Amino acid sequence: MSGIKTHPWVVGVDLGGSNLRVAAYRELGAAAASCRASGKPLAQAPAAVVKRPVGEDRRVEAIVERIVSCVHEVLGQVGVSRVAVVPVGVGVAAMLSDRKGTVANSPHLGWRDVAFGPAIARRLGPARPVGVYNDVNAITYGEFGVGAGAGARDLLCVYVGTGIGGGLVMNGELVEGATNCAGEIGHVKVAWTEDAAPCNCGQRGCVEAYVGGSYVQARVRRELEGGVRSLAIDLAGGDAAAVNPGHVDAAAAEGDPWALALWTELAPLFAVALGNAITLVNPDRVVLGGGMLGRTPTLRDQALLALSLVTPPALLDPVEIVMATLEDDAGLVGSALLADAGVSLI
Repeated sequence: MSGIKTHPWVVGVDLGGSNLRVAAYRELGAAAASCRASGKPLAQAPAAVVKRPVGEDRRVEAIVERIVSCVHEVLGQVGVSRVAVVPVGVGVAAMLSDRKGTVANSPHLGWRDVAFGPAIARRLGPARPVGVYNDVNAITYGEFGVGAGAGARDLLCVYVGTGIGGGLVMNGELVEGATNCAGEIGHVKVAWTEDAAPCNCGQRGCVEAYVGGSYVQARVRRELEGGVRSLAIDLAGGDAAAVNPGHVDAAAAEGDPWALALWTELAPLFAVALGNAITLVNPDRVVLGGGMLGRTPTLRDQALLALSLVTPPALLDPVEIVMATLEDDAGLVGSALLADAGVSLI
């Protein structure tokens, strides 16, 4: 984190498909530098935070106005004047196409080829230099700065939630890639036949299309409502439509044949994608997180067991694999830290 600065105040923005959160942090860069030196995670609470629904109006102009209003509100709460220079980092659930915040594709917001970064930079003005980041890159940098990645030099972060996202920090610096798409592990191919599972990216065979939470949920519902019997239904109160991956995981832990078979199929696919990433980038630490992995410890354990079969020992043995610690605040902290470090400011 060699480029980190020590602005008195910095703002982090977490723009998801449903909620918008904006937080103001004081001396966050200095706290991260201290955390990196000690190698110990640090719970970094914001001085002020605002949460709003994204709303039904998903036009870029409407979203920008909501963000700008929230930035003014949180800084007003802590008494920062509008002429003071305060970097603003925006983490967005989207695939970006450059370092200026152009959104190539955001299924959650319904955006394609949208000049989001320039639009928000114009509205915030020169006193609020802004950077726009992929949400998992922001999460990765948050965990690297003050979370489970503290003290690592080369970090791979993989989040399995509704989909699968990843981020990379190499030699202490976020790896963005030529078009800001580095770390998109969810779209590593684990199947390549004509009937490979379709992915929302428009291709087939992506690991996300098999292990991403929304895909797993859809498959579970389809199979159970199609007549499959499983302990997972009992764990969900007898309603097949109510079964979620957590119920499947609990059933697998109890030896349920269907649940075990499903996890036995999916765990190696995730392990292959993760193992290939480890082989390629040779990190000293891997941080795993996301709601899907968080509530499926049996699946996670099976994947980590399979990981040893698909990754050379010389690459896997030195890797420390840990769970994320910052939970929902990781994106807020990470986007703020990236802006504080001057990464891709517009």
